[in-house]
Amino acid sequence: MYLLLLDENALIFRLKLLYYIYKPKFRYDMSNRLWKQVEELNWQSDGDYCRIEEFIKNRYNMNSAKELSAFVDSKAAELGREFEKAWLGDPGIACSDDSWSDLRYEVVGRGREFFETITVGKLQEMADNNDYQESFSYSFQFLYSH
Repeated sequence: MYLLLLDENALIFRLKLLYYIYKPKFRYDMSNRLWKQVEELNWQSDGDYCRIEEFIKNRYNMNSAKELSAFVDSKAAELGREFEKAWLGDPGIACSDDSWSDLRYEVVGRGREFFETITVGKLQEMADNNDYQESFSYSFQFLYSH
């Protein structure tokens, strides 16, 4: 009721203020929620993207599934930006561009703690030992096949 008495500029100012006050908390809460969803998929148990696809189809509506997919993509891209020089460098991380993608999605699929503690050495070790599956990202392909 009080907001109705404000002029348009005052209302816009108050809304922007609320947005900037709560934006960091909103991002933090959203990130926590999405990481929990990633971990709930339990990729590391079997690397079965067909199982995960069915889980997503049965558990999430299309918008929520797309939000989770976008989050996963953004985290894989973040790893790409952070470790690209190490991948392409000398001696580099020994994997092709397709395997590089699989490796990054593997790191995301293993969950937040694994993602936040990944190092060049661990990525190299994973690549050398083929300690990754093809590809966590396939779990979301059904979202874009229409």
